[in-house]
Amino acid sequence: MKSYRGLAGTSLVDPTPGPAGRGGGFAVLTTQGLEPDGMTETFNARQPTPDEIDLLELPPGECIVQLHRRTVTAEGRVVEFARGVHAASRFSWTYSFKIPE
Repeated sequence: MKSYRGLAGTSLVDPTPGPAGRGGGFAVLTTQGLEPDGMTETFNARQPTPDEIDLLELPPGECIVQLHRRTVTAEGRVVEFARGVHAASRFSWTYSFKIPE
């Protein structure tokens, strides 16, 4: 397993399923002094690669939705980068948030 500077030995890099526990990975980052402050998510739809067709068991003509997420601290340090590839017909994303003043 790759060792991440400052996070080695924490539950965030523990390889067992569900290691972060209550509060998830953001709680673990916060306890390490890396509190997430903001994130940017980008979605795009595209045709799948041959490997994605096989891995996702896509029917002919099915598109995929790709998600990239970047989470940063208040100082701008990137603490998470996530990439998800999903079958478009099985993908749903909902946002709920307060409108700032």
